[in-house]
Amino acid sequence: MVRRRFVVLLALLALCVPPAFAQTARQMRSEVEASMLVTGTVDIERDGRVSAHAIDQEDKLPPQVVSLVRRFVPEMRFEPLLVDGAPALARAKMSLRLVATPAGEGQMTIAIRSAHFGDETSTNDPGRVRSTKLRPPRYPSNVAAIGGKGTVYLLVQVAPDGSVRDAVAEQVNLTALGSARQMASIREALTNASLGVAKGWRFEPPADGTVPDSGYWIVRVPIDFSFGERERYGQWTGYHPGPRSKPAWAQPDPPSFSPDTLMAGGVHPAQTRFRLLTPLEG
Repeated sequence: MVRRRFVVLLALLALCVPPAFAQTARQMRSEVEASMLVTGTVDIERDGRVSAHAIDQEDKLPPQVVSLVRRFVPEMRFEPLLVDGAPALARAKMSLRLVATPAGEGQMTIAIRSAHFGDETSTNDPGRVRSTKLRPPRYPSNVAAIGGKGTVYLLVQVAPDGSVRDAVAEQVNLTALGSARQMASIREALTNASLGVAKGWRFEPPADGTVPDSGYWIVRVPIDFSFGERERYGQWTGYHPGPRSKPAWAQPDPPSFSPDTLMAGGVHPAQTRFRLLTPLEG
């Protein structure tokens, strides 16, 4: 079943690629992966063990995916969470990026590529940086004309007055194929469109009025360029992952983290209290 989903996916991608891409898309297909985002929660004991977990909308996920998550998550270990210097119980919101890659002889390998664990807080939580109104970027006309699609993962530095002090495209993943040159051009255009609009964004700082020692907050804002098509939960999506970029002011991330574990359409704190110690499978 996984192989059928993956093969059909690549065929659909080929049909969606305009004629200008058709001759060169084959060159990049070896780097395309089938990807899926799985979310849920984990309960963490004082010693860092996982005592319980839940998978969101489990009935929408392929059985192989459910089996992998059920097998791996209970074996995870976290760095003990300290509250006022003492180990504490915690519940974390879980987001896992799974990938399916060819393994030869008609087989597919499914693995957990990256993971993110954060607090179960509302987007209106006064204790976090919130967006006031983030104007979305315009779809670059040259990219839209050739069917270019993807997600730009912005890392944004927020000043004490809520303005954007700096922003970078941490990663740009594409979901339409072309030659290496065409895909580099699409990534550049989507990045420029995102950074251009981000300069005018405004955020609302935490209500307690405290400012970090650095003098700014850092948040992540994923932006989808997909003609209104969103990644559907429980279905494999083909994508070509882009390289990671880190500005000098970025804070260190856990080894298991990747920006593409975050859902588009929201503002995510750059830092998390939860640090996974267990190596991932992929």
